[in-house]
Amino acid sequence: MTTNYSICLKDFEDPKVLPCLHTYCKRCLANYIPDNTPGSKFLCPLCQKETKLPEDGVEGFLHNYFIDSLHDTVLTPTRKKKCGACAVEGEDIEAMSKCLNCSEYLCNPCAKYHTRFKMLINHKVYTFEQLHSGEHQQEVQEFQSVFCPEHKEEPIRYFCLKCQIPICRDCKVLTHDEHKCTSLVTAIETVKPKLASMLEKLDDKISVQENDLTILQGVLRDHDTNTSSVMKDISDHSRHLQQQIQQQEKKLLQEVQQVSEAHKKNINLYLESCEVTTSTMKSTSDLVGSILSRGTPAEILILQQQVGHRLQELLLPSGGGDIPQHLSLQLQTNSDVDREMDKGTGLGTIQQDRQDIQGISSREPSCVTRKAQIKNKPHLVSQFDSSCNHPYSLVTCAKPQQGYLVVGYNNNKVCRFSSDGQLLVQQSKAGNRSLGQPFGVAVLPDGTIVVSEFGNSKLNFISRDLNLTKEVDIEGPDGLHVTNSNTILVAQPTLKQVSIVNIHDGATVDTIKHSSFQWPWYVTVLNNGNIVVSDTHAKAVFTLSPTGSLLHTYTGSGQNKLCEPTGVCVDQYDNIMVADYSTNKIHIISIDGKFVQLLATEDDGLQVPFGLTINHDGDIAVSQKRGMIKVFRYMDSG
Repeated sequence: MTTNYSICLKDFEDPKVLPCLHTYCKRCLANYIPDNTPGSKFLCPLCQKETKLPEDGVEGFLHNYFIDSLHDTVLTPTRKKKCGACAVEGEDIEAMSKCLNCSEYLCNPCAKYHTRFKMLINHKVYTFEQLHSGEHQQEVQEFQSVFCPEHKEEPIRYFCLKCQIPICRDCKVLTHDEHKCTSLVTAIETVKPKLASMLEKLDDKISVQENDLTILQGVLRDHDTNTSSVMKDISDHSRHLQQQIQQQEKKLLQEVQQVSEAHKKNINLYLESCEVTTSTMKSTSDLVGSILSRGTPAEILILQQQVGHRLQELLLPSGGGDIPQHLSLQLQTNSDVDREMDKGTGLGTIQQDRQDIQGISSREPSCVTRKAQIKNKPHLVSQFDSSCNHPYSLVTCAKPQQGYLVVGYNNNKVCRFSSDGQLLVQQSKAGNRSLGQPFGVAVLPDGTIVVSEFGNSKLNFISRDLNLTKEVDIEGPDGLHVTNSNTILVAQPTLKQVSIVNIHDGATVDTIKHSSFQWPWYVTVLNNGNIVVSDTHAKAVFTLSPTGSLLHTYTGSGQNKLCEPTGVCVDQYDNIMVADYSTNKIHIISIDGKFVQLLATEDDGLQVPFGLTINHDGDIAVSQKRGMIKVFRYMDSG
């Protein structure tokens, strides 16, 4: 066992113990703490427990005498001890033993002579090997002296019952004179059983925790096994469908070829017959014409019966039948299959069967099938002023009681409001710097908040109380959306793309670009994984596959033509909502990019809408240019 761990990776020098019981060198601790102002807080390097700096700084932390004693009995130090007796003579000799009575480290010669003096004859001197063996542990504990931190030369002898601290003789006289004190032996008889009882309870809790760990490790293994199995099933099923499609393709191609070749053969046969008949008619016509124009009357009269008979044969109706009709072939697809493929469910859907550790099972299908009717006219449920200038985005927090998050693009702040519009907390800083044109806001599964700064080209990861925890550089980020696959979609209009970012480290894992993109501003995702992008310059809403293939384009038409589309969101029924801020309308679009109806207009009090989000009640919350947030109920549950 060694002591070379902690901060400096060397033996402890003047070890100080924190309230979490982790020990560090006094000097290392002083260098590690960022703010040495008394009362400031810092995190323990090992367990990250927040610790408050005492009034007298690092010196105020308790000295760990236990670590000092372990150096000689259990731990293997990395630096050799020096003989104290030789040091008096100015010599630097390695110590091999220790006197328990005077706590002096001694080399072999000095250890040999140490007990020869009459006054030292009863001193206990043991080699380091003997001390490490453990056979003298009781004597070590008996002779181990712990000195008072106030009076360095005085060993601790008493325990103050009032102050509940061990003290030396000088402390007892000077500062604890009127306090009731007892011996260390008597005090330990009360303290040790109490701590032992607490330790026993902690050991019981450790057993429970280890059991939980075992269960969780099993759950994790089962999770990985299940995930691999389902992924294999998907791949196998996909390959099977591909084989079926390829076989069907081969069959249809063969059928087309057979029908086509048979019809072509008929046409060629009729063509050959027509060519022979036409050639015969032309040659006969030429011959008869020549006879009539050049023959003498006698010659014509001699041939007239034969010529007339032949002409009569050729004038009879042709026995070749009707001319073959034009054959038109076309592929008639299965509309049900087409719809499933467009919805992204052609391979099937993932059925989630969640089971807690106690075995309680609840089945959650990945797609919501509950039906509801859209109101003809929305009902304004509530509204409040966010005081955010140009609140381009807002998002519903993970829990209802946490309300909404709203960003102010022009006044550079992020605010959290309760569901009834009470301001809970606001922030205009990202660490030590000011926010620069915050645009998008999203909430990760663990509650972490992500804010995009268009002005500073950053993604900020912030805590629930809006303090910066991490920032990532990314060019011109605007609209954000968190997917179900641990990624964040980031609209980057200046690059005409949508980036896919990992939620853990902020790294860009992929980008989606399309020639139709002009200024992709906001982004969201359908339940089937297809991506919805609003493009204000293209005056359109695009629906793309997860790989970036364009599936649908919505521009509206007539009086409901899109002019400047902004925020987009998707409800549990896969209705796509898009705000058009210059016409003061919210459009509802179907999953296949078709107009359904208007959700709200200027007649409903809508004024320059920007961001959209669905709250926990299934209502839609809208942020407006001058900061007003309005919540509309647009569905009647069926």
